[in-house]
Amino acid sequence: MVLAGLFTALLAITLDTAFYSVQPITWTDVITRPVITPLNNLGYNMSPTNLAEHGLHPWYQHLLVNIPMLLGPAALLLFTQPHLSLRLYSALSGIAVLSIFQHQEARFLLPTVPLILSSVQLPKNRTSLRIWTASWIVFNISFGLLMGIYHQGGIVPAQVFMSKQPDATQVVWWKTYTPPIWLLNGKNEVLTTRDVMGMKGERLMQELEKLATCDTPADRRNSEYLKEKTGTYLVAPTSATWLDAYLPNKGLSGLRFREVWRVRNHLNLDDLDFAEDGIWNTLARVIGRRGLGVWRVTKSC
Repeated sequence: MVLAGLFTALLAITLDTAFYSVQPITWTDVITRPVITPLNNLGYNMSPTNLAEHGLHPWYQHLLVNIPMLLGPAALLLFTQPHLSLRLYSALSGIAVLSIFQHQEARFLLPTVPLILSSVQLPKNRTSLRIWTASWIVFNISFGLLMGIYHQGGIVPAQVFMSKQPDATQVVWWKTYTPPIWLLNGKNEVLTTRDVMGMKGERLMQELEKLATCDTPADRRNSEYLKEKTGTYLVAPTSATWLDAYLPNKGLSGLRFREVWRVRNHLNLDDLDFAEDGIWNTLARVIGRRGLGVWRVTKSC
């Protein structure tokens, strides 16, 4: 068992080291500078500064928000009719450990879902069982549509679009999930993808200022810009109102944003700010202005 575990660990470390290295590796690299993903993960998540880039949550986020969102009506059974088992203890201990970290997303708890669902008892009363079953079906259909189609739903189509842009050499993704670069279909050899996560708007502008290409007459004519050798793009949700002040710029100074693509089936549910904007204004922005846009970014040189 020990030999099998060591072999598996060595294989995983070797593959990760090769994957995350910019050049071919040797056995010396695996020994002297190995990439050990679980340790890197732990070190990254122990830093509040790193977690602040993704968003900070209270310690009870998993228990009071994420578990009900994942389980729906089954969450009520967890508190009223639990079936005490090793599976349930494993799930609860995992939730307790993950609650220590300040960044808490519902997807982190996915391994606990089957453990919890197999550790609850259905209502024994026939009427109660029918009501619970109906609510379970409605919950799963609703959240299947919401999370399976709309939440961050524009990322894959946007990445497919970027793979077809002949001039694209730099692309910045802001306020989205990490884009899957394998969808670029080989274009990632010439296209550098930068995921700036929830970076402050001012810093985003600074980064774009460094990467933006010079504005040319071709940039102002239909699709002539596609003939350029280099191009910088920004991918961001249309619900990010911070960009509104910069998008209309047609002057001689500052960055210029040319919208080249947009999809409506994209809800950025990670950008809910009820404390600052209020419930109604937040929902009006995230739902009413749903979508994901791609802008080509240039500047006067």
